[in-house]
Amino acid sequence: MKSGNKWWKVIAAVLILTATGTAGFFSGRMEAEKKHAAERELNILLNRSEWDGMKPIEGPVYVTGHKAPDTDTVASAIACADILNQLGYDARPVVLGPVNKETEYVLEQAGLQTPELLTDASGLNMVLVDHSDYAQSADGLEDAVILSIIDHHGDGTVTSGSQMIFDGRPLGSAATILWIKYRNYGLEIDQKTAAVMLGAVLSDTINLLPGAFTPADAEAVKELSRISGITDTDAFFQEMFRRKTSHEGMTDEEIFMADYKQYEAGSTTYGIGVIDVSTEAEAKEMADRMAAFIPQELAASGVDMLFAQISAMGEVRRVTYIVCSDPAAAEVIQTAYVDTGRGTFDGTSYVIRPSISRKKDLVPNIEQVLEMHPKE
Repeated sequence: MKSGNKWWKVIAAVLILTATGTAGFFSGRMEAEKKHAAERELNILLNRSEWDGMKPIEGPVYVTGHKAPDTDTVASAIACADILNQLGYDARPVVLGPVNKETEYVLEQAGLQTPELLTDASGLNMVLVDHSDYAQSADGLEDAVILSIIDHHGDGTVTSGSQMIFDGRPLGSAATILWIKYRNYGLEIDQKTAAVMLGAVLSDTINLLPGAFTPADAEAVKELSRISGITDTDAFFQEMFRRKTSHEGMTDEEIFMADYKQYEAGSTTYGIGVIDVSTEAEAKEMADRMAAFIPQELAASGVDMLFAQISAMGEVRRVTYIVCSDPAAAEVIQTAYVDTGRGTFDGTSYVIRPSISRKKDLVPNIEQVLEMHPKE
C-alpha cells in the first residue's frame, strides 16, 4: 500500500503540473491575442488619422476617376466614396463622361447605378482616383480643393498648395489600393461594392495575366470574389472582355475616345486611345481604320500628337499595333521601338510583340523620347 500511495502521489503531481502548464498556455495565448488586437486597433487608428490631419472639410466630397471612364476608374470612385462615408464624410462618386460597355456590364452585375455626371469641379472638394493629370480630369479642377489622390500610375500634373493625401502604388489596379485601404481602416466592403471592385481588378490586370498583376492584386481578387459571391472569376472576366472588345455600331471617333487619355511631356502634348480586340486580324483591321481617322482628328484634338494603341489580347501570342497621327508622332515611335529593336513598321502601323501596356510601357517610352528635346 505504501508503494501504491507513492505512485498516486506522483500521478497527482503530474496532473497538477499538467493543469498548471495548460492554464499557463491558455493564459499566454489570451495575452498574445489581446496584444494582437490592441496592435490592430492602433494600426487602424494610425491609418485613419491621415484624414484627421486634414483641415475641416465644408460641404460634400466628390470622388472621380479620369475622363473616358473605364471599370477601374468607376469602381475606385465608388469604393473610395464608400470608405469616406463610413468614416463620417459626405462623399459622392461621380463620372466625367459616359461609361464603356464593359463597365456597364460590371455595374449591372454588381446591382449598382452609374454614378452621376460631374461637369465642373470649380470650388468643390475633390478626391481623384486612378489619375493625377489635369488633362485627364474634371473641368475646373484648377479651382477645386484637392483633398486626396489615389493612383497606380506615375505622378501627374495635379498639384495642391494645401496638405493632401497622396497614395500612389505600382499595383495592377487602383481598386486594389482601395481594397488595402478598407483593410487598413478596419472597414467592411459590402457585396455590391466588392463586385464592382472585382471587375476593376480583373479588367486592369487582364484576369491576373503574368506581368500585369502583383501579389496584392491576386489577394484582392480572392477576397473580393468571396465577398461578392462571384466565384467563377474566369467566366466573369470573359464576358467583360467580350463586351470590351465589341465595337459593333460604334463610330471611329467613339472607338478611339472610349479609352483615351491626354499627357504632357516638356512642351509637347499628346493623346493615346487604347483599343482592345480579340485577334491579330482584328487588330490589323482596326489599325487600318485608325490610320484613316486620327490624322483628321489631330486638328480637332488640340494636342500635338495622337497615337492609337490597338492590342490583340485574346490570343497566346499577343501583339500591339500603334498608329501615329503625323510624321512627328511616327518619329517618336520609330525612336522608341524600331530603333531599339523592339518593333517593326508594316507601312501603316508600328508592330510590337508581345503587346504592351500604355501605363507601364508606351507612356514612359514616349516621355523618354520627348524629354530628349530641351524644354521651352
